[in-house]
Amino acid sequence: METPDFRSYFLIRIKLARTVNEIHGDLLSTFPDSWPGLSTLQRWHTEFDKGVFALEKKTRPGRPRETRTEENVARVKRLVDDNPRMTTRQVAAELSVANKTQRVKCCQDLLKLFQDHREDFLEFHLLVQDESWFYWDSAERRQVWAEPTGARISTPRVKQTARKTMIQMGFTCKPRRVSITALPAGTAADRNTMIEYLRTTGKRFLCLKKDKIRLKDCLLMWDNSRPHTATDTREFLTWRDVEPVKQSPYSPT
Repeated sequence: METPDFRSYFLIRIKLARTVNEIHGDLLSTFPDSWPGLSTLQRWHTEFDKGVFALEKKTRPGRPRETRTEENVARVKRLVDDNPRMTTRQVAAELSVANKTQRVKCCQDLLKLFQDHREDFLEFHLLVQDESWFYWDSAERRQVWAEPTGARISTPRVKQTARKTMIQMGFTCKPRRVSITALPAGTAADRNTMIEYLRTTGKRFLCLKKDKIRLKDCLLMWDNSRPHTATDTREFLTWRDVEPVKQSPYSPT
């Protein structure tokens, strides 16, 4: 069904005193692959309340089919005139084309993952992992903001010293599973400790009394730090058939 068909059906059901959530449930069960989202139905309901009953989509100019504009041509010409030895890759980096293209590709991949897994995307499959330094030495603040009639409150203030431990942690949301590993004091995470953490996490999740899950059944979500993107780490993930959620590149400073 096309958008005008959905809008016609939605308008009729609204006139029959059905709620937006009820109509959304009917469409979801009948057209699981092409149903309009709940936010779309809510927007249509608002338009109908305002007397806008047009069934066709509004015509919009949309984004240009290509990025070849006079402004971009002039920018590239200035870059090449300033440095005739500049490569096409360097030009793309100067124009931030490479990162923008990669971010769009990342968003498309995330959308496809969500469409493939639907309700399981956040609740069952997604394994979020990160690591951080925890400092041993902390001092209490002598002055803190408090209510005029409230009691004095002491809060810890982290003092970044050599006495620190890196903690690796991963978790799934629902059902809740947690895997925490402390590295030796003062030791930072690298590709070897990351691989060992993944191997240990897989064993822990299989040893649970309930809600067991294999590591390869998880969607691994972490950032682009070097231990995560190292060749050995990526090869281990491929060998264990673990699917990482692609991350967009860091924003330029």
